[in-house]
Amino acid sequence: MMTAILELPTWLGCGLAVLAGVVCSVLPLVAVRWFMTRELNPKTREVAETVAVRVGTVHALILALVFAEAQSTHTDLQQQASKEVTALEHVALRLDQWNGPEEDALINQLAAYVRAVLQTEWQVSLHPDGSTAAKQAYNNLDAAILDLPADSPRQQALRDRMISDMDTLQEHRRDRLSLFHRAIPGLFWWMALAGFAITVLFFFVFPETPLHIAMLGVYGAYTGLVLYFILALSHPYVGPAAIDTSPYEMVLETELSPRPSAAMP
Repeated sequence: MMTAILELPTWLGCGLAVLAGVVCSVLPLVAVRWFMTRELNPKTREVAETVAVRVGTVHALILALVFAEAQSTHTDLQQQASKEVTALEHVALRLDQWNGPEEDALINQLAAYVRAVLQTEWQVSLHPDGSTAAKQAYNNLDAAILDLPADSPRQQALRDRMISDMDTLQEHRRDRLSLFHRAIPGLFWWMALAGFAITVLFFFVFPETPLHIAMLGVYGAYTGLVLYFILALSHPYVGPAAIDTSPYEMVLETELSPRPSAAMP
């Protein structure tokens, strides 16, 4: 449900997050000051300010650590996707060098794998093991390469390299799937929202002036923006932080163009 905001245009998603932060920070102050019949004594004000500072500090530290973790995972996922594309290019190059009757069929099978990845594995609801279509396409290509008849030392060397490249491709695919499912625990969101609410509530010790409301609104807006980007970074297949799939599409278009169907021996 939280990912629904990521499916909106970035400017609209950011705007809604900022608006929610402002409303959730200003309304408690206005409501509490409305019902307060008398001012707090200096001791109570001092205690409230101390608690607000300490909770706010811990809250900011938690947000910073989670943001850094989400950014690191997102960067690792970008690198794994890049490595997977490189492995695909290596396999495509070896197939192009094969020059045997099996070449066109093998290239079509590799193209089927890339299409399956783009169509079924770039989704929020992806299974931890990946899609059945992509797994089957990989297994078909891997089995076909293992069954290739090597009639010369050159073909034997090419087949050995393709087998090694397929193992590398599988490793990068598994790493990509693992990173994709390294989600931020739901407990974090409860802690983040609770810390924000506690910090905001302790602002009731300050008078309800336009300047105080404006400063509290800035705090709420920035917190909402930070939470929005943490959410975006933790869902790298949708929204403003979605991983670019154009390298996969480029490999599909430039190196794996459709070939006439050829039966495997």
